[in-house]
Amino acid sequence: MFIGPYPYHLSHTYVGMMAQEERMNLTANNMANVNTPGFKRDVPVFEGYLVKQSKIDFTPGHYEQTERDLDVAINGPGFFQIETAAGLRYSRNGNFKQNSDGQIVTMDGDPVVGAGFIPEGAKAVKIEPEGRVTVINQDGEEEIIGQLELVEFDDPNMLIKEGYDLYVPKSALFEPGPAEDTTVVQGALEKSNVNAVNESVQMIDLYRVYEALQKIVQTKQEMDEKATGQLGRLSS
Repeated sequence: MFIGPYPYHLSHTYVGMMAQEERMNLTANNMANVNTPGFKRDVPVFEGYLVKQSKIDFTPGHYEQTERDLDVAINGPGFFQIETAAGLRYSRNGNFKQNSDGQIVTMDGDPVVGAGFIPEGAKAVKIEPEGRVTVINQDGEEEIIGQLELVEFDDPNMLIKEGYDLYVPKSALFEPGPAEDTTVVQGALEKSNVNAVNESVQMIDLYRVYEALQKIVQTKQEMDEKATGQLGRLSS
């Protein structure tokens, strides 16, 4: 939004409106992902009156028990590694499935690094806290098929979002290390850390402020138009 030619006080009103728009967009996106497993809410970062950028809130979400073998919740600061067409990405969304080849993949079909392949006829899948993946094969024997390669970052704030549940480092120099303080919980999912009630209340407050600022602009414009009309009549 171009704010240059407006009077000083009015341009500040437009800046305030822009800030509210940015905050409403962030809040709307948070609310849209309230049911996305592992989703982390975005919060605005201000520079003066403007929203300079957004910051990811990595506060863990609550667990939801699903009792589904391929649902895996992360306990700790770590991430799953996901092999995408664009390269290696990181996620806390453990809502997995097996593809037609038996490989354990995300719901988008991207392989989960280290998860392995479920052999045909397997009767059960077990994922242990440290990430080891085993199955009871068709002969009734336990068979190790993989080891989830969980990782941790010294500073998660160096990650940026890609889509709704993937993360990529801001720089290729920023690499993760092995997960030392992270385990997993099978049959559960980490819920989004978005509080729907809080976000809804915030959205209402933001909209009210935006409307108030918009009213100021409209009132000033009406006053200017009225003054211009009166000046025109005086000069004629």
